[in-house]
Amino acid sequence: MRLFGKKSAAFFLIVLMIGAGCAKSDDDVYHDMLLDGVASLNLDKPEKALGEFSSAIDFNPRKPGGYLGRGNALNTMGRHHEAIEAYNQALAIDPEMANAYVNRGVAHARLDRHEKAAADFKKGLELDPEIDDPPGFVRRLFEDIPDRDKGIRKYLEDYEKLKEKTGP
Repeated sequence: MRLFGKKSAAFFLIVLMIGAGCAKSDDDVYHDMLLDGVASLNLDKPEKALGEFSSAIDFNPRKPGGYLGRGNALNTMGRHHEAIEAYNQALAIDPEMANAYVNRGVAHARLDRHEKAAADFKKGLELDPEIDDPPGFVRRLFEDIPDRDKGIRKYLEDYEKLKEKTGP
């Protein structure tokens, strides 16, 4: 007993071949998870973003992007100690990740750890001099500070001045 005629079998094989070529790679799936988290952060939904970044970490804990995103969501939620832990995990995987240093610096700044904030801002700028334009979530974190769009270099100058006044 035949289940398919010759034409049907050929069509079925073509569909299988096309479907196999359309399957997303693990990297694509991971990237999509990160994009979902970023979109949620941009929509000011940090709790949802936290879940999406956590899913990305569960999917592939050996990549730093999920930890960076988790830190960003936690930072946005005011959970700065946990954000620092997430940034530390990202940096353990990729010590050259400039965004993780800058974002960890923001968390330190919110905890009034100006010495650590300045060190992280310096390291981020050293790794990527183009990072001076703060991302949207950094602007939101500093929304209570006048001239918040001034850039990481200006923040660094401000913190270094504060450090000189208050000491380490």
